[in-house]
Amino acid sequence: MRRQGARLADRKREPSLPVGVLQGLPAGHRTGRGAMRGHRGHRPSTGRRPVSVHQGIGKELPARQGRPKAEKGMDSFEPAPEMGKVLRLTRGQTEAPTGRPRAVRSAGSAASPSEIAARLEVLERSALFFTEHPATLRILARRARAIAVPANTVVVSQGETGDSLFLVDRGRCLLRVETAPGHSIVVAALGPGDICGEDSFVSREGSRVSAVAGDDLSLLAIDRSSLYASLRPDSDLLPELARFAEQRRALFAEMSVQADWGRLTGAGTVLSIYSPKGGTGRTTIAVNLVARLARQRPREVVLVDLALPYPHAALMANLVPTACLARLGETPSEHFEEVLLSSILYHPSALMVLPGAINLEEADLVTGELVGRAIEVLRRTFRYIVVDLPVAMGDVTLASIDQSQHVFMVITPEITAVKGAADAATILGVLGIPQDRLSLVLNHRTPAAGLSRNAVERGAKRPMTHEIPYDGTRPDEAAVHGGILAVANSKSLFARAIDALATSFESVHEVRGGQPAIETAGRPSQLEPVR
Repeated sequence: MRRQGARLADRKREPSLPVGVLQGLPAGHRTGRGAMRGHRGHRPSTGRRPVSVHQGIGKELPARQGRPKAEKGMDSFEPAPEMGKVLRLTRGQTEAPTGRPRAVRSAGSAASPSEIAARLEVLERSALFFTEHPATLRILARRARAIAVPANTVVVSQGETGDSLFLVDRGRCLLRVETAPGHSIVVAALGPGDICGEDSFVSREGSRVSAVAGDDLSLLAIDRSSLYASLRPDSDLLPELARFAEQRRALFAEMSVQADWGRLTGAGTVLSIYSPKGGTGRTTIAVNLVARLARQRPREVVLVDLALPYPHAALMANLVPTACLARLGETPSEHFEEVLLSSILYHPSALMVLPGAINLEEADLVTGELVGRAIEVLRRTFRYIVVDLPVAMGDVTLASIDQSQHVFMVITPEITAVKGAADAATILGVLGIPQDRLSLVLNHRTPAAGLSRNAVERGAKRPMTHEIPYDGTRPDEAAVHGGILAVANSKSLFARAIDALATSFESVHEVRGGQPAIETAGRPSQLEPVR
């Protein structure tokens, strides 16, 4: 009776597959007395192929013949033979690929610690993920899938519904929008740290863009279920992701309308905004000035945020940066323009921002040479390029000022700011910067000024070109809520002063025959001060 009872218990515990398969061994393999007793006489079905079953130790059964073999920890993303050829995309019109790509992904073994560390590095490089809790990032690194994509392969098709985010690890990914059958334009060129697939992921609808591998690409894929299961209850990632998707959708719509970045004739005018002291409201003035100029000239004005090491223009405008100038130092010259332009952020007020850096450690990657290359490209693209400069009088500041047609120096009625303005004006004069290219803007950030206007002019040894009155906490409150005061409340004292500043600047640098009036740049006598 004991022997029969044991057999009945074995049958109750008998799994749906032979125990040999569950242990990663061929079906019918005898693994011991228990297996022989519980599965004596079992044979695999005729014509059935053994299946692949993965264990923690990384064992795998022989797989179906002809199945592509994946590298350890890396999925193979291989187009099907019937997939249409995708041409290498360039800026402007391109021929749409024919056919629909299908990927064959082979299952790899469990990721090794070094591979998980590499995936963790990709997540930390992303602006959306690097603020997440370290435990969350480690879980995502284990759940994510590393995918290798050959050049010219479609990763996401326009109109396709997907449930995965793709983070670029290595290579270049091109985003294009098909505006008409056979006519499409490249609206972004993504590099390491960028994200694609967010449109369909957030909206659960068809993607508005296609993502194509510009060259051999390494991606990290995170599906919706893995992301939701990994996030903590207090995580802000999902709202940030939705805001980023909406922001990018608006930018792509604007770029589709513009259709060709190189459409402007002549060279744009560069305005650098500098302050010899922090806390003068320089970035607030720069953001509002660009928004005011862009209201009159949509898609023709851009703000370059070089206020290193803490550039906050995107933060003040409630924008989510995923790319920046600092990451373009190693970009080949043939791709520099499209990658640079695709790094620009778009605000609903028509404000456009090019972040200088995203993380603190990236500030050192921005060099004077890189700034010069960027400004040269932007001058062929935009009417006005406004540069928010850092306090340090280094290579970045000098490279921008050297290409500027006008410089605004923002100071407050404080003795330290006035002394710094006098010293900075002297240094710029020694370096050969014409005095008529330099204008002083007095910004009142407190209700009671420490120095009078006359005292400031005597200390700075220059007349004030413009004066911005104190407007309470309105500028700071607008920045907290991600609004642009010059657009949201055009009747405020601050907005009226910015409007006068923009009007005077435009009158000096008005466009004549497609060329900016550079020969009249920087004449303080033509700028009406605000009393």
